Amino acid sequence: MKKKLWIPLLGLSLALAACGNQAGNTKENTSNEATEKAEVKESEKAESSEKSEKNEETVMETDSRAGAGESDAPISKAKLKLKYSNLVDTETRERVEAALKNAGLKEDKIKSFFAAVDEYNNAVGKENLVQEMTTIDAGFPSLDSDKLVDAWLDKGGYVGRNCRITAFSLMGDFITVGNPTPGETTMLFSDFDAISAKKIFTGEAKKNYDTVFSYIDVENTKDTAVLSADIVQSWKEKEISFHNDKMHMISVFMTMDDGLNKVQEFIGHVGVLVQDGDKFLFIEKLAFELPYQVDEFSSLQEVNDYLMGYYDKDADGLTAKPVIFQDGEVMKEYRVLD
Repeated sequence: MKKKLWIPLLGLSLALAACGNQAGNTKENTSNEATEKAEVKESEKAESSEKSEKNEETVMETDSRAGAGESDAPISKAKLKLKYSNLVDTETRERVEAALKNAGLKEDKIKSFFAAVDEYNNAVGKENLVQEMTTIDAGFPSLDSDKLVDAWLDKGGYVGRNCRITAFSLMGDFITVGNPTPGETTMLFSDFDAISAKKIFTGEAKKNYDTVFSYIDVENTKDTAVLSADIVQSWKEKEISFHNDKMHMISVFMTMDDGLNKVQEFIGHVGVLVQDGDKFLFIEKLAFELPYQVDEFSSLQEVNDYLMGYYDKDADGLTAKPVIFQDGEVMKEYRVLD
């Protein structure tokens, strides 16, 4: 309970930076709709404030830029571009379906995924989403979150899915947890509410979910190499392993330090990566109340840069640079952007 009090403070700084409530998004319980909407709008205001104050913030120590597996020659976030779709158009949907089939995903899992996509898209109105694969001169879409949240709440703020639920729904059959011993899961309360409401995961699958996404106690350091080693060690102890060379879970690990409790790493955002010919498709759900999105990349380096470009934000409570994992290891292409 004590760590729930930390959510609003961090959320004001992150402003929708991580899917679900974990890093400050709204709490998706229909009985609290008015509160949800207010929190989303407050978060957006905070993001604007954060940008204006960025030059006054303390720069992270340089050891966080020398973390595990970082690639050389980082680029500027300002040079990033993105090609993406909200899975409204037939062409993109067929590409994703074919890629998932090629990766060995069962037909019922694919149908379930697109049913969830359609549930959200129909709720917020397809006219409010990108209609086809679109390229923008920015690292992340400029979302009209007010309109999306209003439309979502008009449908009753139905119990939806966030990034973790979406990724595990696709990857769960390819993840083995030999020692399902979850760590702290206090901050996953919104995940659990959604999972319980629709019985998305039960039994062994739910235990595995809790184990994979539970928080990991780590050393109090900004050194991403040390933090990464702590994550790997924890997953080894839980015997978490991945078994699909055509589909991968890409996780954005963030460091949480509220100054009162043990420093921890948590998966603030996660998606699934599949290959489509000579391209890579990254499938993600941005948040409970925000869209499904599939991004097209030409290389794994572009995948890392997209995630670091958006989720590497100075924020209260986040004391180290994010680390990008591909399945159970730091992504070889991991680097921090300028």
